[in-house]
Amino acid sequence: MTGDFLAVTDRIKAPNPVKVLISILIPISIMSLPTSLDPDRHFYLYYSRLVWIGLSIAACLFILIYALRKEGRLQWGTDSLIIRKERISASGIKVIYIDGPIVGILPAGKRIVPVNLCFRFTEDTAAGRKRLMNWAEENEIRLKYKKFVRWL
Repeated sequence: MTGDFLAVTDRIKAPNPVKVLISILIPISIMSLPTSLDPDRHFYLYYSRLVWIGLSIAACLFILIYALRKEGRLQWGTDSLIIRKERISASGIKVIYIDGPIVGILPAGKRIVPVNLCFRFTEDTAAGRKRLMNWAEENEIRLKYKKFVRWL
């Protein structure tokens, strides 16, 4: 074990998916409007539209399933974190993003925050953020207060 784990755990949940769902549902509704596309005359355009609608619906289902899963736990260690049973060491973290209530942990070597490392605190958010800031400072990890890119 790389670090001693403290008795402190915080409850975390997936970020609120409303904005993302709206940004996917608007194009789905526009693409679903009836058009005069004839599958015989516009074969590729017609079927690429159907594929796009199908992929968008699959993305919506993925987002809903992820958002509706039960709360996870964040366990604090001296030099690592356990987020939903996944250990990530301090040396493996490039930066921690904070965008309002949403926290995203960007692993070293990645450009986009993975879905499982993006969360919000559910109970006592101020204390959780304070612990996160102190932990990041102790382990010399940069904190950035800005929007960040994440997978769906």
